[in-house]
Amino acid sequence: MKIYIAQTIDGYIAGPDGSMGHMEPFQDNDFGFDEFITGVDGLIMGRNTLDAFFGQHGWPYPENLPAIIMTHRLLPRGMPEQVRTSESIAVAAEMLPNAYVDGGHVIAQCLARGLIREARIFTLPILLGAGIPLFPEGVTTTQRWTLTGSKSHPCGTVENHYNIPAKA
Repeated sequence: MKIYIAQTIDGYIAGPDGSMGHMEPFQDNDFGFDEFITGVDGLIMGRNTLDAFFGQHGWPYPENLPAIIMTHRLLPRGMPEQVRTSESIAVAAEMLPNAYVDGGHVIAQCLARGLIREARIFTLPILLGAGIPLFPEGVTTTQRWTLTGSKSHPCGTVENHYNIPAKA
């Protein structure tokens, strides 16, 4: 499984209310997402992340990309038919073993289970001061990640690529 996510300098992926407006100035930059998404077999996303994206922009992913939203609630109207729900990370991981994982709590659950093997983390040149952290409190896993690449973009964003070893 893989992570592809942006955070602020102080480690937040969203504002205190879940908004991601701080990312708008960077939306026109090419960070290689189209290439990244072709290398996964689907998407596993948290419900709060879905609500933040879908509410503002509609479904932003390829129509044929299988997706599992981690929730017990019904999906909003207008979701593509290949989008399913699950309450179990284990079931979702079995269905999509090479998934793109999105959302802080879902990422934390996958890390705790040793499911993540690669991370692309983009640090935006913005300080929010408060918000939803990339790694929520309570992440109880200790892992040594290997930096395999780092790149700065003209907009000031720093992109770091990591390989993550399997849990022993």
